[in-house]
Amino acid sequence: SAQESVITRDIHRTFPAHDYFKDTGGDGQESLYKICKAYSVYDEDIGYCQGQSFLAAVLLLHMPEEQAFCVLVKIMYDYGLRDLYRNNFEDLHCKFYQLERLMQEQLPDLHSHFSDLNLEAHMYASQWFLTLFTAKFPLCMVFHIIDLLLCESGISALQFTGMVTF
Repeated sequence: SAQESVITRDIHRTFPAHDYFKDTGGDGQESLYKICKAYSVYDEDIGYCQGQSFLAAVLLLHMPEEQAFCVLVKIMYDYGLRDLYRNNFEDLHCKFYQLERLMQEQLPDLHSHFSDLNLEAHMYASQWFLTLFTAKFPLCMVFHIIDLLLCESGISALQFTGMVTF
């Protein structure tokens, strides 16, 4: 994989306090490295992007690495996450626009406050969307979000979830 060095750099940053992933060279980090590297080879158009390791890690907490890889591929291709990474992140920017319009409609005071601070959605929400909320939220919430994604068959299930996080 052309992105091997980036993957290696990110692995130890992924859930560093979690028992399964905290040991350098441990089973968790080794499995996580294999999945990220395999995906970067499998999907050369997207390769590896920062944040993918968090989603792969959440999957590894629930299943063996072969299954985790297959579910990662399924989420990326069939559930729409891959689209967020394509075409210079056009779909991601669309999600930012949708989030800002939802905030304007549903949370006008917060939207106004963010506008006063010149705080735009891309400044805080890119990591949310690109990692499916796995990087910054408690794992119990993350598990629920991933369940929603899988049960509702796609990234569109998370449009309302983004509002819940406020």
